[in-house]
Amino acid sequence: MGHGAQTTGRHGGLPRWTEDEARSALTELAQSGQSMAEFARRRGFSTARIRYWKERLGVTAAIPAFVPVSLPMATGTMVGPTIEIVARDVTVRVREDLDVEHVARLVEALANRSRGC
Repeated sequence: MGHGAQTTGRHGGLPRWTEDEARSALTELAQSGQSMAEFARRRGFSTARIRYWKERLGVTAAIPAFVPVSLPMATGTMVGPTIEIVARDVTVRVREDLDVEHVARLVEALANRSRGC
């Protein structure tokens, strides 16, 4: 996908994006599953450009929703009550008695993945 426009920034350098190009890049980023840094690095532009356009266009990361879930325990799986954490296309089930710090790290990692950081 080409993100080069006809105009350049006031400091020369990389071409500026049009609004359509920015929207296209942000859509591609959201669908890529890559972090913002990885996405930008592979395409040769800065994360600052992505952050600028996200802010300018009012694009926000999806906030994972936590909803109560009741699942029957299948044979041969975790024993005892579990907690299910869902963020976009990722579902994590952990035992309720798992260390709270460990669960917090999992939730933070999922949140960072959702934001593309």
